[in-house]
Amino acid sequence: MKLITHVATLALTAVAATSVLKAGEATGKDVKAPVVVAPASPTFTFTASENYDSRYMFRGIDVLAGTGILSTTFNPTWHITSKDTLSVPVWFGTAVKQNANASAYRELDVPVNYLHTFDSGFAVGAGYELYTYINLPGGNRPGGTGIQNEVNVTGSYTKTLFGIPVTGGLTYYYELGTANQYKYGSINPGSSFLTPSLSAAIPLNFIKKDGSITFNPNTQYNFSFAYNANQQGKYVSGGNNWQFQLPVTWQITKLVSVTGYWAYSYQGLNLYNTAPSVGWAGASVGLTF
Repeated sequence: MKLITHVATLALTAVAATSVLKAGEATGKDVKAPVVVAPASPTFTFTASENYDSRYMFRGIDVLAGTGILSTTFNPTWHITSKDTLSVPVWFGTAVKQNANASAYRELDVPVNYLHTFDSGFAVGAGYELYTYINLPGGNRPGGTGIQNEVNVTGSYTKTLFGIPVTGGLTYYYELGTANQYKYGSINPGSSFLTPSLSAAIPLNFIKKDGSITFNPNTQYNFSFAYNANQQGKYVSGGNNWQFQLPVTWQITKLVSVTGYWAYSYQGLNLYNTAPSVGWAGASVGLTF
């Protein structure tokens, strides 16, 4: 999982990359996908990144309170046309240390995302994602494993203001449930999550005049529709959390980039395992082929 989820991040990156270098899903997640310059003709590209987050924040929840997470992202992308992409940004994460809330925690996410961009600055997309949680404590999960399936639709619009691409996005996630052999999925089937977002890609030319260092602030105000649970274990709906992220990316060469960020989240729904006010940081190294 990721601070800015796969589809929203890919949508923002695909549009903004036509103008300037920009941090891209993470994972992932989050801002940690390396910068990709969209090709002029259909081709295949591949990105990989190694990431560290001091907290594992996902959709307003501090998933592994008390420890950070290390993760790896592999993202093959098929540029079907100059306007259409199909990507599979596979993400694998592991808890930095074991504790009461994260005993040898592992997670594997496999998304499939389609995105179409328009000359007008609009982009639309859809995707599917399979989450597999290994050694996740609590609940009636066979072997401690939880499964989550979701689909999503996304849209964004990018406009250049004073030479800076600014992107507004909206992504909606819907939970499908779990495979038949699993009695408990980690997310409430039939629930959904809405993410309006705003981001910018600002070249820090006073540091390097070639535009290879960029500041990519972004913010979200998220809505939960029986998606997250509170401290009492009851699913809640409403304004889930407000968060922002302040990442800086340096595209060192055409192949190598590094990113560092600081982020903050505030929530007022008494969300499970999560303080009302949370700050954290992270860094990654990315490769683009």
